[in-house]
Amino acid sequence: MAVEEGFGERIFKRRISLGELQEYTASPATVAEDILSEHGVILLPKGTHLASLVSSVEDLEKNMRRWGIFSIPIVIYNKLDIRELEEILQTAEANISTIDPALAKETLAQVGDVYERIAEGAQGPEDISKLANQGQRLAAEVAHSPQVMFCLGKVRSWDEYTYMHSLNVALLGGFLASRMFPGRQDLVECLSVGGILHDLGKARIPQEVLNKPGKLTDDEFAIMKQHPVLGEQLAIESGVSDARILAVVRRHHERFGGGGYPDALLKEQIPVEAKIAAVADVFDALTAKRVYKEPMESRSAVSIMIESMGAHFDPEVVRILLVSIGLYPPGTAVELSDGSIGVVVGSRNKDLVRPQVLIKIDYMGRKLDKMQIVDLSAGTSLCVRRTLMDIGKVRF
Repeated sequence: MAVEEGFGERIFKRRISLGELQEYTASPATVAEDILSEHGVILLPKGTHLASLVSSVEDLEKNMRRWGIFSIPIVIYNKLDIRELEEILQTAEANISTIDPALAKETLAQVGDVYERIAEGAQGPEDISKLANQGQRLAAEVAHSPQVMFCLGKVRSWDEYTYMHSLNVALLGGFLASRMFPGRQDLVECLSVGGILHDLGKARIPQEVLNKPGKLTDDEFAIMKQHPVLGEQLAIESGVSDARILAVVRRHHERFGGGGYPDALLKEQIPVEAKIAAVADVFDALTAKRVYKEPMESRSAVSIMIESMGAHFDPEVVRILLVSIGLYPPGTAVELSDGSIGVVVGSRNKDLVRPQVLIKIDYMGRKLDKMQIVDLSAGTSLCVRRTLMDIGKVRF
């Protein structure tokens, strides 16, 4: 099978047997070259749409077999645009079991409300307790939603909210904890609650520092570095007593190789909950759109984090992240080796290069109405040929 590529185009050339001809009459395929008899008579001209042969396939087959022709070359042509790729992702969102959208929206609203109250000095212990309760509810969702990585992309489409980072860190942190420590729902809950609360201290950082478009000055960065300690104080004052949750709030900017803040801890000195939160925090920050930067594709973000293993991050946590999302993160539109097109919805069996793909256009070029998920790790000969684009729902 040969492939010719152009902007927004897919042109596949393949040879099919006469026995397959009937099947391909339902596809957007044409004859790739003139089919000639041994005397040079055109039996089937180049460019003939196979769909036009549906009523005469049997006679055509008999005629060509008489001339010793048993296969023909065809071309499958498809033109894709961003709208069609978006439709693929929307189909995935509608059919993949993810977290409760109402819970996610409720969490986002509560985070925004509490941050505003903290900034105004009007918060009470009950406010942060409510956020902690939301974290517990998210932990329960994480336990029952295997496609949490796909959830991150889904909630980021709600761009009317400004506090998605806390929600995403809670989801991703809880998810990574569940992968690292199967059966430890207590750790999933700690990471989910800690993720919701991890940036509380930023509510007391001046907005001009938080959202500065350019590089922070040394003085501004010194102010920014206060937020983990401020957040821990707020959490304690509001009745949070679990040392593991407080570790997430205070230690999520510590570096595995040293030099982090606020306490410059090193390796084993850093609680495992904080190590997990650090990976979740940076991965989400890299792929986020902010006032001072454009979003980064998920694959590029993972590459940066791999390069920082040992220095910034615990290598084991990064490995879990990589295994969880694979080389093709959920939300990535891909073209498979047979020419079919779909969107990655997850990965299984620790196979980084063979994800689960929701197919929207099959190998014949036909657009499918029904959901079809193919697990590339389940013994199939299919593989990802190339990514089409990271369609942007894994960012905010």
